[in-house]
Amino acid sequence: MEDEEASRCPSCGDALLPDALYCIGCGSSRLAPPAPHRPLFVDEVGDEAATPRSTRAYFFDDAPPPPARRPGRTLPILVMIGVLVLVAGVLGFVFGKDGVGSGRPEAEPSTDPTTSEPSSPPSVDPDAPPEDQLLRISRLDTEAASKLIGTWIPQLAAVGAGDGGDVDWHRALTRYQELKTDHPDVLLLDTGEWPSSYVKPGMYAVVVPYPSDTAAPALEWCVEQGLSSTNCAAKHLEISGDPTDNYDAQ
Repeated sequence: MEDEEASRCPSCGDALLPDALYCIGCGSSRLAPPAPHRPLFVDEVGDEAATPRSTRAYFFDDAPPPPARRPGRTLPILVMIGVLVLVAGVLGFVFGKDGVGSGRPEAEPSTDPTTSEPSSPPSVDPDAPPEDQLLRISRLDTEAASKLIGTWIPQLAAVGAGDGGDVDWHRALTRYQELKTDHPDVLLLDTGEWPSSYVKPGMYAVVVPYPSDTAAPALEWCVEQGLSSTNCAAKHLEISGDPTDNYDAQ
């Protein structure tokens, strides 16, 4: 009976051919169904060899979530650089505008009139009267002449009133200008300001600032320039003493 039942299909009851894997009548498989099972995890294996990570199987509900993607570091670095640049710009604007933190304080304008220098050299008004122009020129030449005190220098001419009386100041100014053209370095001295060098006040002496210790070099200069004794002599500038000893002719 067992052999006869085994030779028939359990599904439809038709006869089965010997060693047949399927029923001809209904197509049912004669193979035994596999036993149900599930893969074991590493902690369930016990002493058995652990399953390699590359071959581990998970059910859909048991699979671990994928690792969270780490945000890129480029964007935060760029943001930080931008913030630093912005802060530096604001601080530079504030400190530069208000002058706070400056390593070198600004110089305050000086109010001392003695330390100020004229922006341009003093000039003589060409429209002023001749006597005023001569006086102005002598005042401007006083500082340079004071450096010649105690020395012998060539003197080219002396123009002016002398003993007093009417003077052609226009002619005197013209004579000075002619000598200034030929010898640009000449100085104009008010004889009244040099009583130890000149006997007569009220005149203007035209001198050359080539100092020497004796009268000889000054007289030699006159000769080298081709000037006669009436047009060039030696003058010793002094601020004290007898003026009669401060003149020497060729």
